[in-house]
Amino acid sequence: MTVETNPAEAFRDDGNFGWQSGRVATIATLATVVSVLPIFLLGGLASLVRRDLGFDEAVLGLITSSFFAACAVFSTAAGSLADRIGSRRAVPFALGLSIIALLGIATVARSWAALAGFMLVGGAGNALMQPAANLALARGVRVRRQGVAFGAKQAAIPVATLVAGLAVPVVGLTVGWRWAFGVLALAALPLAPVAARGLAPEPKPVRTRRRRGSNRPHRGDHRPRGLLAVAVAGGCGAAAANSLGAFTVESVAAAGQPLARAGLLLSLGSVFAILTRVFVGWYADRSMVDQFRVLASMMIVGSFAMFALGGVTAIGVLTIAVIAAFGAGWGWPGLMHFAVVREHRERPAAAIGISQTGVYIGGIVGPVSFGWLVRTSGYRTAWTVAAIVLLLGGTLLHLHRWLASR
Repeated sequence: MTVETNPAEAFRDDGNFGWQSGRVATIATLATVVSVLPIFLLGGLASLVRRDLGFDEAVLGLITSSFFAACAVFSTAAGSLADRIGSRRAVPFALGLSIIALLGIATVARSWAALAGFMLVGGAGNALMQPAANLALARGVRVRRQGVAFGAKQAAIPVATLVAGLAVPVVGLTVGWRWAFGVLALAALPLAPVAARGLAPEPKPVRTRRRRGSNRPHRGDHRPRGLLAVAVAGGCGAAAANSLGAFTVESVAAAGQPLARAGLLLSLGSVFAILTRVFVGWYADRSMVDQFRVLASMMIVGSFAMFALGGVTAIGVLTIAVIAAFGAGWGWPGLMHFAVVREHRERPAAAIGISQTGVYIGGIVGPVSFGWLVRTSGYRTAWTVAAIVLLLGGTLLHLHRWLASR
């Protein structure tokens, strides 16, 4: 009998696709950097933005959560849209929304409410960018290179925090925080036409033969129960990790360190998050180990580092805690994307849209709760709660995989 097969299965290992893998991965990574710049620039420049617009840490958490609220609302629909129109059209459209958010913050955001409004626009852009970029990788990168590709693409997020950390001493403390948003928006403009031309059009499904009577399910069959567990665990991880990105600079400054040093420490942590994401992707390409168990273990290790952040003030110990928190506690998302796509190959963007909904809900609840805890109880309590939530996420995912293997 003949069956229609997933174009990704039919073409990704074909030699015609090998030469474009690097180009597709580069475009997807750069586009993802742009899509998260609004929220992580705010995290790095938060002290300056708060001073200028006049709001406290609790409002900072609310503004941060507005970005992820838009992501959560649009995530599932955005995944289906990306599957329908293809990455070649979805990526430039998502870039347009992110650039509008950056330019709006740079030019017309004169209150925290306006800032939150542009974060909603940026969140909608990120909601579409994540499944669109993942679809580009799933269709345009060879299978044996996808672990590294997804790790590099998800390293875009700590790249954004690296840029944000450097923006504090280089731009924020010299010419002003608005310049950081404006310059990066203009720098991102050429990427939209590059993506429209550089990403391959979606291949048409091909028909292949399968033995009559074979009832073996396709690897891409959806497993809603599995996606739900991943979404919940990812939500716990995101609640802690997004608080890390939004409040590290503020927390280090509150511990008595200069603001410029706090920004550089954010950049250092981001470097280790980048290296970790690429390394675990490289390892996943070469190992048969259960990727979900690996990322669950990373969450658990990261939870101890976050706990330490709330109780130390010495710069040496702070540096170690930040490196461990970013490396382990925020180094897992690329591996999660890769694992979800590997298990749901027929509609990878839709599967990512479902799993990312939980991640975005965590992104809503985490920062606003963290900000409220800082205002009412201080950073020690806030980091302790974040560590517990991250520990719960890792434990839940380990339990889910153990039950699934029985």
